[in-house]
Amino acid sequence: MSDYLDTLVDFIDRTRLEDIPAPALAHLRLAFADTLVAFAAGMQQPEMKALAARQIAESGGGSAMIVGSGQRCAPIEAASLNAAAGCWFELDEGNLRANGHPGIQVIPAALAVAQQRRSSGRAFLEACAIGYEVSGRIGSACDMRMIVHPHGTYGVVGAAVAVARLAGLPRARLRELINLAGSSPLAGNRMTMKDGATLRNWYAAHSAQMGQMAVRLIEAGFTAPYDGLAPTCNEILYENFRPDALVEGLGERWLLAEGYIKLYPCGRPIHAAIDALLDALAKSPVPVEPADIERIEVRGFEFAVYLNRTDIRNAFATRFSTPFALASVIFHRSHGLECFDEAAAANPVILALARRVELTEVAEYSAAFPVTQPCDVSVILHDGRRLDGHCEIMRGEPGNPVDPEAFRRKFFDIGRPIWGETRTAAIHAAALSIDQTADMRDLVGSEGI
Repeated sequence: MSDYLDTLVDFIDRTRLEDIPAPALAHLRLAFADTLVAFAAGMQQPEMKALAARQIAESGGGSAMIVGSGQRCAPIEAASLNAAAGCWFELDEGNLRANGHPGIQVIPAALAVAQQRRSSGRAFLEACAIGYEVSGRIGSACDMRMIVHPHGTYGVVGAAVAVARLAGLPRARLRELINLAGSSPLAGNRMTMKDGATLRNWYAAHSAQMGQMAVRLIEAGFTAPYDGLAPTCNEILYENFRPDALVEGLGERWLLAEGYIKLYPCGRPIHAAIDALLDALAKSPVPVEPADIERIEVRGFEFAVYLNRTDIRNAFATRFSTPFALASVIFHRSHGLECFDEAAAANPVILALARRVELTEVAEYSAAFPVTQPCDVSVILHDGRRLDGHCEIMRGEPGNPVDPEAFRRKFFDIGRPIWGETRTAAIHAAALSIDQTADMRDLVGSEGI
């Protein structure tokens, strides 16, 4: 008698690129481009440069690119470095239905293995789509505990599936692979991000590493429990695992098509508050200054309210503080990287305003999440005026799409200082047409990116 794991195996084994709907592939191409530039941006950080130097020296060589460095090394090391770098600025693609970020779990491992094996762009895109969908389905089929960070959890399975497709792992071994990968999560906690601990960026690297190792272990003859997903998703990390929901409509409705691309470099739940704030500020005939504000009231869903820290430790911590984000957006009159850098983190005007932000969870809003992401922001001014704003669906969600030109500007604004205008344009074009690449090792030329 077949079960949900057999259904998963059948989906992984039979799905081909031509079976994947055009909207899902369009999002994946966009997500790949967005992830590449996130890799490159994070790789410019001193911590990442120091770690990359150590990994390169000890990896024994390889053909997988460390994006943003112009260097290559073995696929496990390259994938883990790219994954960690891609999380650094909170720029990576995500999926509310999947309760996390399937892309940053799957793409680093698939890219490294595809380059090492000289796979085609079509094979890479196919592997990423299937691995993403499996990851997202697992994430959508259980209730996550708020303290558990999703990076490095269900992503191990998605990364393993993508690598297995590229490596040609036989169908007969796919069930064992799912169970082995599902038994190998990282139990990271969300306090790392609230506390500004950059260890959190390594969580995605666990998926990049363990996804590859899971395939190697299966190929070497290691065995797994009969069902490795259920204990992890129902008892260890999450609760209320729903196997039927995991496979419902599998291959017909694609969660991949429901992902988002970030426009603000901070935790996704904060985007609802920023959208509501911008709605409120647009109602003022003149710019609002921090000194004009008595307090800011936020009424939102649980996750937006959970990100409540005002004791900001460093730039990384700013990306996971709803009060700080709103204060910095008001101070800078923008919502870019400058709102979340070290100068902003130390700015006394921003920090003082952040302490005047009051957060309240609304039970109905929490119940509506993630289908909608309602949030109210009220800016109360010293002169008695009150500016009210609302967000129902965040910008960039399928229900509230934005002009694709905004994503192109994001890519160029981040990539241009790293690669220059001409090279950035070439990388962007290659990423969006990745299925036309004959050899992933030579993506945008043999010199790498």
